[in-house]
Amino acid sequence: MKFHLIAVLLLLAGPALAQTADSTPPALRLDFPLVDAPYNVENGFRAPSMQQALAVTEGFYEASHLGIQRLWGDHKLLAKATIVAFDWFTIAVPGADAWLHEEYHRSVLGRRGIASHNDVYALDLTAKAIAVSHVRDADLAALKRDHPAEQVRLSSAGMEAELHLVQELQRNRFFGRSRAWNLPTYWLVKLGTAGYLFSGSDPEVDADIDEFNDKDGTDVEARDFTGHDFTAWVYDLHRPDEAYAARGTHPSGVGIDRYIKTTDLTTEELTYLERQSTRHALNFLDPFLYGINGIRATNPLNGRPMRLNARAGHVLTPFGHAVDANLLLRQGALNLSVAFRGYANGERGFPGIEAEVLDFPVRVRGSRLTVSPRLALWMQPEGQRFRATRGVPGALAALKVHRPLTRRFGTYAELEGKSAGWVLGNANLDAGVSFRVGGSVMLR
Repeated sequence: MKFHLIAVLLLLAGPALAQTADSTPPALRLDFPLVDAPYNVENGFRAPSMQQALAVTEGFYEASHLGIQRLWGDHKLLAKATIVAFDWFTIAVPGADAWLHEEYHRSVLGRRGIASHNDVYALDLTAKAIAVSHVRDADLAALKRDHPAEQVRLSSAGMEAELHLVQELQRNRFFGRSRAWNLPTYWLVKLGTAGYLFSGSDPEVDADIDEFNDKDGTDVEARDFTGHDFTAWVYDLHRPDEAYAARGTHPSGVGIDRYIKTTDLTTEELTYLERQSTRHALNFLDPFLYGINGIRATNPLNGRPMRLNARAGHVLTPFGHAVDANLLLRQGALNLSVAFRGYANGERGFPGIEAEVLDFPVRVRGSRLTVSPRLALWMQPEGQRFRATRGVPGALAALKVHRPLTRRFGTYAELEGKSAGWVLGNANLDAGVSFRVGGSVMLR
């Protein structure tokens, strides 16, 4: 399957290899949240959080791609071909895409104080699968019992991580913070998530599960927390009140049989999973994938030139799925992102909208700052349940303030509050307040 994927990647990326970069400011700003509270401190010290992991991986691709482009200088085709190879062969190293995938899983566990280990650090680049290991059966059983929606989200969080990464890389490019050529990363992620989701309803996955169970044997610590992400996701989605131990005993006779096969799913569950695979094709309605980083237009309200782009998306959630239509607009100092969202469970749909202004310049007592306010409003299923018929209103409000210190370094603080509900990249399904403080680096 890997060879088929890279062949498709090269085929699709090929036409864009000859494209020249957009005219953008000669600097790349990378923000790193050094403290993300309460996540880092609520169950003893834990890191990275989702936002911290995302920042590391975002920096990994932005800095490496920009470095490769500079290494080759004017040889743009060679630079871009090198980036394609780099992305493929480094996908499972610490800091890269697979690492981020596992860290989002681990953040859901870590929020409840559940210990785990990211097996990307084993540096087995030929591994058929990468585990989040060293998770106790008792902890998984307690999570399913006490927080069933989080058990569902635990399985889908890896996909969430990868799609979140692409979203941020694309926003960096559109809003002029990045000159890096990240097109291969977009394709690797979107082909990878689509293929993985599709494989969840393929009976061939059962043979893989037998192989993994046989390899793990009686070593509970070596086992992944869930096996195939999406067979587990759809299983727990439809059975939130079933005890975790109902999965049965592991084939070795030691511990719980964590890994869900297609034969463990009902016809309804398989059909629902197949339907999500079809809907996931919405992620390819994305101009960035085809080398279109934005189009020039005239603002009908003021007659001034502006830059626009739009994309669609689909992601799995604790209650079912979410789709969105995202609009990006850039005019002068205004960087605006607006997302119209539809949330759906097994019973009905629910609306949502989000707007964010990025890096708007202001002066406070002579100091140059940029501010990024964000507001989201939604209706989501009561209790994050698949079978809930009642919608519950929710909101998120956040403000990020960045201050440059020198031409290369800066600092920022961000305050975010939300009501109960699912938000991309936020491990907390409950109401809560988060505070982040960190530093930024400008690569010139």
